[in-house]
Amino acid sequence: VRMVRPLKSSRELAAKLMLSAAVMALSGAAMAQDFKVPPPPAGIVDGISKELSPPPARAPAAISAPTASAATVPLPAIVAPPALSPATPPAQASATQSATPAPVPAVQPAPQPVTFTLRPEIADEIARERTLSREERDSLLKFYDARQGAPLWVDANGLNAKAKALLSEFDRAADYALTPGAYKVAALSGNAPANLADAEVNLTATALKYARHARGGRVDPTALSKAIDRKAQILPTPDVLKALADGTDASATLRGFHPKHPQFEALRQKLLKHRAGEAVVEAPAPVPVPEGKAAKKQTPPAGLSAAAIERKLVTNMEMWRWMPDLGDTYIQSNIPEYQFRFVRGGNVVHTERIIVGKPVTMTPMFSDEMRLVVFKPFWNVPESIKWKELQPQLMRSGGALSKAGLKAQINGRDVDPNNFEWDLADMRQVHIFQPPGPGNALGQVKFLFPNKHDVYMHDTPTKNLFNTSMRAYSHGCMRVRDPLKFAEVILGADKGWSREQINRLANAGPENNEVKLDRKIPVHVTYFTSWVDGDGKLQTVSDLYGHENRIQLGLEGKMHLISQPKEEKFAPPTRDERMRIAQQRRQQSASQDPVGNLFKSLFNF
Repeated sequence: VRMVRPLKSSRELAAKLMLSAAVMALSGAAMAQDFKVPPPPAGIVDGISKELSPPPARAPAAISAPTASAATVPLPAIVAPPALSPATPPAQASATQSATPAPVPAVQPAPQPVTFTLRPEIADEIARERTLSREERDSLLKFYDARQGAPLWVDANGLNAKAKALLSEFDRAADYALTPGAYKVAALSGNAPANLADAEVNLTATALKYARHARGGRVDPTALSKAIDRKAQILPTPDVLKALADGTDASATLRGFHPKHPQFEALRQKLLKHRAGEAVVEAPAPVPVPEGKAAKKQTPPAGLSAAAIERKLVTNMEMWRWMPDLGDTYIQSNIPEYQFRFVRGGNVVHTERIIVGKPVTMTPMFSDEMRLVVFKPFWNVPESIKWKELQPQLMRSGGALSKAGLKAQINGRDVDPNNFEWDLADMRQVHIFQPPGPGNALGQVKFLFPNKHDVYMHDTPTKNLFNTSMRAYSHGCMRVRDPLKFAEVILGADKGWSREQINRLANAGPENNEVKLDRKIPVHVTYFTSWVDGDGKLQTVSDLYGHENRIQLGLEGKMHLISQPKEEKFAPPTRDERMRIAQQRRQQSASQDPVGNLFKSLFNF
């Protein structure tokens, strides 16, 4: 028994040794396919006795080695080592990986490698750049961080071609009525990273300034006059930076920041011709002659100097920088032209004369949307008119109120104007209004585009004033010569109504009848003193309110020289002040025609 057991152990030991050798040989054969090493000597695997082969092991699934002998022998999974040579094809390396690898998340495209970066230097320069607003500084930091510090305008050798195109366009800023001196950039002082970063940020900051100025940001329009309710149409800083980065031609990118309004470009072409010495054609704004009499023609100021022509063109281009998108259908009321236009699909479908505010009660520049057309409207007399114009007349004759077609109420109850102490009355407590009728100050119809200025368009009983050339008579609203035709154009387009329907509403319809538009119509109240007509001729009119001079001074940085007209500010007087005023008025000689004076003060005739 003792002799049998050692013999059995020897046989087991030999079998194990032979099996280990076989496994190593097969593993070597598999690895030889990857590492290009010679396979093990033939015969080693074939010589293994079948009965000595171990049972299949429960191992992870493995990729069979690509040899005939390995295909019949289950092997443990083999993890291929890292490639030893760049010449090893990736396909061969993957052949040794697990057949059931764990799911791998989708790989995002790798960012393009940055070959030249100034990331820390640019961040430092942005922090030091004082011409940037906080919003611009934050946008620049995000912009360059997303680019991993890759510059737009410089490389390791200095300014690139894109930067040179940018500088060339800065020098041509005058072609767009801008000032080239505002876009001067210091010369590059060296190719050290700090110098390159300084040039990079300086160029970008100057490009942002140009884009801001191109959209009207040289001056705040509202600071020039309270009658200018406009704002610069400045593009968002990220949009400007994206355009600068994406554009292949920096010059074209800068030019693209200017307004797209056709009149802006038409005036610019006139400016270039004027500066080149060509005669700029000036024609008087057409004013139709009324039947039976010859009206004075509105003509441009006589003897405009070259400087005056330049100023007109530059200031009118600047006002176009403040204009929003006009829309496909819109109404433009041009104050110094005393005229409005109804535009649909780019074509003027209706035009008419208007009366605008006096220089002391200027019609403001603004844009809003028309929403209502009101037939047979009531006119509620504003507070300032009640105190300053009505009360003095009523102190002389209470009958002037009813003869002017006005009524007075206190707490909803009618007031007898002939038995009321007007001299000491607190006019804030008195509601004075004018019912619909032939003498109504608003006429047969008014057109509302609600706004903070309380300005609207309306009819008027004083039609004779439309025959004058300088039609600045109102308290700020715009009076329309033929309002029923205007209503027909608006409601015909909005609701398909005929002129007969319009006439019926105006003559026999209910009082204060509000007709809501299905589609709001943009209304742009403008102040253009120069424009190019359909024949390519330059039209000019007088600067009624003096806005040209204000804009020019603002562009020159001389805001302190801008004179503001005396505003008709009004604060209701106290009781003591009313008593003093009443005493003064009693001492004055009474007018012989209080009714006539009242009409004149209200209706300007």
